[in-house]
Amino acid sequence: MKKLVSIVLALVMIFALTATFAAADSPTPKDLYTIVVDYDPADGSLGTADSDKKTVRVEAVGEDGEVKLTAIQKGNGEFVGWTIDGKYEVISGTMTDPVIVIKPLSDIQAHAKFVQPGATPDSPSKPANPDEGKSSPKTGDPLWFVLGLSVLALGLGAVAVKKIKA
Repeated sequence: MKKLVSIVLALVMIFALTATFAAADSPTPKDLYTIVVDYDPADGSLGTADSDKKTVRVEAVGEDGEVKLTAIQKGNGEFVGWTIDGKYEVISGTMTDPVIVIKPLSDIQAHAKFVQPGATPDSPSKPANPDEGKSSPKTGDPLWFVLGLSVLALGLGAVAVKKIKA
């Protein structure tokens, strides 16, 4: 009986530790996400860019949380595309459209690139959202880790109970 109690206690401790580990990795929620928009060249000679919101309330009732980014060509400038740092979902448009609507999932730094007509744009150091998908890339998920440890703990508990009964 003492062995069974020890095994159950060990299983409870494993579950508690995995839940604590998963909670420590989850980010603390924010009330607002900040949206910063800039453009290149920075002097605005070929074009400018802006957003319809500078902050977006997170999980606010009655607010859609969507942000419209607009690139405005000037003179003979040609809009090349957006690079966006941060987590977001594309609601409408593509990264090469002058007007795009996104839903921020973190703070956002959006950058509009303009060039002279016929010029080849520099390739960005890293693609913002290379697959032109509707969401940002998925990063590690601690839920799989917790589930894996839970299944392992249950399996070990079942083996231990069988050995005790045998």
